[in-house]
Amino acid sequence: MEKQRPISRTNRREFLKKAGIGSAALATLPVLGDLLATPALASGQVGFNLVAASLNGTERVILAGDGLMTGSEATGGGTFVHFDVGSGVPVIIHTGVWKAKRLNSFTTVGAPLGLGTSGIAVMDIDLIPANNQRINASLTIFCNLPGPGRFSGGEEGFVLTVNGKTFTQAGVGASLFTFGAPS
Repeated sequence: MEKQRPISRTNRREFLKKAGIGSAALATLPVLGDLLATPALASGQVGFNLVAASLNGTERVILAGDGLMTGSEATGGGTFVHFDVGSGVPVIIHTGVWKAKRLNSFTTVGAPLGLGTSGIAVMDIDLIPANNQRINASLTIFCNLPGPGRFSGGEEGFVLTVNGKTFTQAGVGASLFTFGAPS
């Protein structure tokens, strides 16, 4: 018979405290409704999240990351893997991190869906492979939320341009823009 570890009062108390705060917050959301959207939109901060893979030829890129956009600034970043599948077995060309440098443009598309919105963000980024040699690149993030009038004009995910090569996300991935993102 499997031994069961007794739950300590501290763990139970902590759990109940967190559950109570979460339940109270959830209960207030329907009441506040549109009131929450106004301060969030007024904050001028838009968050972005991205997890996607390209599917062009034999060279491919996987990008994951998140960050914050305000005015003409973009902060944040994530990880990337640049690889080749020409031999049938993935061979890594570069892997490392990427960092947002500058926001060139951000355009929302259609009406928001809660605190999320469809849109297009174009930013300059640095790719920083394991060899620590920075590579300038351009990243366009497309987000298409469900519903009419929310198509951004691009496939959900990204278009990455680096050293004259363009990698377009196709079919595998997701992105999201959110209003009122925490700083």
